[in-house]
Amino acid sequence: MPYKNPSGKLERSRSTGHVPIVENELVKEKLRSFRVFAQQPDPEINSELIVNSNTLGTSGEPIRWVISFDGSPHEVAAREEYPSTRIGYIQVAGVLVHLEELLGQQNAHLVDPAVIHEATQEALHSMVLPGSNVCRPDMATVKDSWRAEVYDIFRDYSVEDIPLLDIYMLLVRKSDKQSPHGGVIVARCSATPDCSARDIEVPVEGVYCPSCGGRIFPTDALRIHEEVSEEHVNATALGRLMTVLEQITMVAYLHFLSQRQARIVGYVGFILDGPLALFGPQAWLHTAILAFIHDLYDTLSDQRLRIPVIVGIEKGGQFAEHAAAIDGRIPRQHIMPLSDDYIYQHILTFRSSSNSAFGRDTYYGQKFFYKTAQGQMLTITIPKPAGPVNDPYDPTHYPILPDTLALLDRIGTSLYKDAVIPVALAHSYASIPLQTGSNVLTLLSRELLGL
Repeated sequence: MPYKNPSGKLERSRSTGHVPIVENELVKEKLRSFRVFAQQPDPEINSELIVNSNTLGTSGEPIRWVISFDGSPHEVAAREEYPSTRIGYIQVAGVLVHLEELLGQQNAHLVDPAVIHEATQEALHSMVLPGSNVCRPDMATVKDSWRAEVYDIFRDYSVEDIPLLDIYMLLVRKSDKQSPHGGVIVARCSATPDCSARDIEVPVEGVYCPSCGGRIFPTDALRIHEEVSEEHVNATALGRLMTVLEQITMVAYLHFLSQRQARIVGYVGFILDGPLALFGPQAWLHTAILAFIHDLYDTLSDQRLRIPVIVGIEKGGQFAEHAAAIDGRIPRQHIMPLSDDYIYQHILTFRSSSNSAFGRDTYYGQKFFYKTAQGQMLTITIPKPAGPVNDPYDPTHYPILPDTLALLDRIGTSLYKDAVIPVALAHSYASIPLQTGSNVLTLLSRELLGL
């Protein structure tokens, strides 16, 4: 960690400071001993693993609209002389794309920006959270401030007049965390670290702990506050909250449309930037979201209505890197199922395969690689089947897959590598510019905090 000189600039390292590392024989020996996992994919892909999408059945009428979801977290130092005083920001975007209007430009000599603008509508949620060394006036610690702020975000932010808290409690009722009286069970008191209270029933408005008297919120069951640091950066907690908000926002739009426009929801594609999965202490939500999706499918099917396309698209990570490595071996409009054997032998080679299926405790979607008609190599997840199957990677278990692939064939863009238009638009609305955005948010934080 460098010192600062009197002018405020950071101490500079010696230009030869790396030489002792380079010349250290122990370092060299250790480097030679390390083993790199999945360094090279197999030179050939078994043809039996690649399926022509045209053999999966025909798709229905084209999807007319797409709603895509993305988020962006950022944390800044709010006090120049004390950079450990930090403030966190999150933006979550939902972007509605009118595909017929947007794709009507594809044959034009020059794309009309006005038409592109009219074809998209965005809803943006911007949030601020206390970081290290910053508290709410009614809370004693940073962790408690986070608990209160997360609850306020769920209570105050809404999708089409439906509070996110209502959607959260809807999902709780589809999980094993539901209490007998419609609240949520919080496994242990979150208000006081050494409180002995366990399995506390918390209603939607919150409750005071029967043992220590501290305030407990229903959103404490997400346990995001457990990853909040009182002294250091809180990038992990911000990322966890952003992921939960992205997925609950998607559920909120599915719920709203199914309640208000059930005949239309099947002509809308829902695209999440990232996998259909939740990790860490919030992973329990994945079973609730899958149960919600299956209930929605059943309701629409009973009414003989079309079910919507729901798909997650990963832009980075080990699966996307592997997909890029084998890109040249998969023809266009072909899908590659990913069995557990293939995943553990070729992608997650650092893990030993177990008796449980990959992603059992985190994913509510099944992974596939798909090469679109336009040449984008995508890593996708689509909702898992309702019942148990021996081979969940078999594409024939997914009746909605032809519609999903047909949609992906239409929305590719060459603006970025292996990108699709709706996700690119959602990312452009949600993202916080690293340099300019950071500087502006730093100034905003300092001004409004009186620093």
